[in-house]
Amino acid sequence: MARRRRADDAVGVLMIDIDHFKRLNDTRGHGTGDQVLKAVAGAIASTIREDDVPARYGGEEFAVLLRNPSPLVAFEVGERVRAAVESLDVSHLDAGPVSVSVGVALAGSADQPIEEIVAQADRALYAAKRGGRNRVAAAA
Repeated sequence: MARRRRADDAVGVLMIDIDHFKRLNDTRGHGTGDQVLKAVAGAIASTIREDDVPARYGGEEFAVLLRNPSPLVAFEVGERVRAAVESLDVSHLDAGPVSVSVGVALAGSADQPIEEIVAQADRALYAAKRGGRNRVAAAA
């Protein structure tokens, strides 16, 4: 991350949250929830670009550090993630359909603290949830 910032690469963040995950855990159990987490992680990892860095952020949230994205590319990566998760076949888990909400934010400058970018992406994530879930929202 520091090397990329020194090179003046643009940095973006996707914050990804599995929709209604608590309900899944409560009705199907934590074992099923763990399997869904693994399936979603696999969908994220297989969908993002080679230079992007995915991570589990806690609970049912994931973050992806985007390297050098334009606003359009960042949104498109978020949409690819959303679509890949929506198309997961988890019927063998009796988990029902799985979807994610995604928030997208880009650094305004090379020296903007990553915590601010994450906070912006997190606010965009909650806007996606308020907008009906299973969608991507970009920070203002």
